[in-house]
Amino acid sequence: MALGAAAAAFAGEVCVWEEPFDGETLNGAYWTPETDFVRNVDAAQLYTARPENLAVRGGALRLTARHEYAENTRWDPESPDWRRNRKSADYTSGSVNSRGKVEFRYGRVEIRARAEHGRGVWPALWLLGSSGGGWPKCGEIDILEYISQTPDQAHATLHFERDGVYLHPTAQAKGLTMDGAWHVYGLEWMPERIAVTVDGQTAFAMDLDGATSADGSNPYRDGTFFFILNQALDGWSETPAPEDYPRTFSVDYVRLYQDPEVSGTLLRLAE
Repeated sequence: MALGAAAAAFAGEVCVWEEPFDGETLNGAYWTPETDFVRNVDAAQLYTARPENLAVRGGALRLTARHEYAENTRWDPESPDWRRNRKSADYTSGSVNSRGKVEFRYGRVEIRARAEHGRGVWPALWLLGSSGGGWPKCGEIDILEYISQTPDQAHATLHFERDGVYLHPTAQAKGLTMDGAWHVYGLEWMPERIAVTVDGQTAFAMDLDGATSADGSNPYRDGTFFFILNQALDGWSETPAPEDYPRTFSVDYVRLYQDPEVSGTLLRLAE
């Protein structure tokens, strides 16, 4: 989908939360590192909280994927769960989430980030619903997914379930310089509509009535969502090439703006 001019979001918005990634350590009041195998059975990486994979340095969060053997600290060969019965991986990387610490509904998000190209990279900036029911019923908002086989594109997608059917409308901002280039990836989440932007230009938009089931439920109107910032490998992308690594996905800042006059707006911060 070609880029278009972004629509106006919230007239009375104010910045209600931000993460500048200053200092030298991850802010534990906002973020939890993800470790070992977490999601996507086909992904090639094992997440760690080591500074080699996850660091705050130079005013940015650095999520670095490396080609190296690593063993699952939760390994249990008898477990039916692949996250536990998979013993090891040939790549490591970093991931953080804000579940139970920073959760919200409605608002405008700005995330300035930079991907590095390498075969198999799959960095992402996204939101996941914190309500019950599991995925995809809880809802997902992908602000950015970058995959190495489309090196000039930023992918934006919604994942949800409507009347028992899994849907995932998607669009791409094309013609971008992605490798080593900073961009501001945005989300405009309103009661009527969700839009994803790249550098202020609309890349994806959907009327939220399209996610409403016959019983009136809609994850984007009923629940709250939390942030996930991660760099996966393979999975949806192409097979990693060892000689391309290490590769670092950098996040400069995350900002959340909300309009207190918009009905249903929520922000939950852990005390």
